[in-house]
Amino acid sequence: MAEVIANLLLNGLNPVTVGGTGTAIKYFQNVPGASIGVASTKNGYLYCPGVGKANAQRLSVRASGNFTIGNLGGGSNASPAVTVGLYPVTFSGNTPAGTPTIGSAVISQIFAAASDLIGYYPFALSADVQGDNTSGIVQSLAGNIVIDGTPGSFSTTAILSSVNMLAPVPFAFVVGVTFSVSDSLASANLYQFDLQQ
Repeated sequence: MAEVIANLLLNGLNPVTVGGTGTAIKYFQNVPGASIGVASTKNGYLYCPGVGKANAQRLSVRASGNFTIGNLGGGSNASPAVTVGLYPVTFSGNTPAGTPTIGSAVISQIFAAASDLIGYYPFALSADVQGDNTSGIVQSLAGNIVIDGTPGSFSTTAILSSVNMLAPVPFAFVVGVTFSVSDSLASANLYQFDLQQ
């Protein structure tokens, strides 16, 4: 039976939420107690099992949630775009306390959210990855992403190199949302983010 690993305390009733103004990637935060209103300014990383536990093993990452574009569709911003993505992360010293480096998306999709203002659009993604200590490469094997019933595309690739699968934290993942137009009412919720080994 697959072991499910979840580092963030979120569920169908207590999501992690990001949003507000700005057009940079908004990474979902580490919320140790969403149900009790405990906030964090740290990114919500999902850590790969270390010390060889995941060496040469196939891992499956899942994430799902929804987003709203706020008032972005009015006036000259008639076709705002929203990008949802899953990003790999490495840490200096291979520990959670090390400086994180966020790489290019393992899987992402751009959605033209031109209608249904203040409504919500669902998203879900999954990605299968595998890495081994001998090569130091983590590769993406399969994946899918769907936003509001529209599927995105996926391509296999080497997503990380020089990875030490024997380290306490070989690598991690984080989910991010990018709104193409800045709006204080734009927000996104993450209800599920886990890894199966």
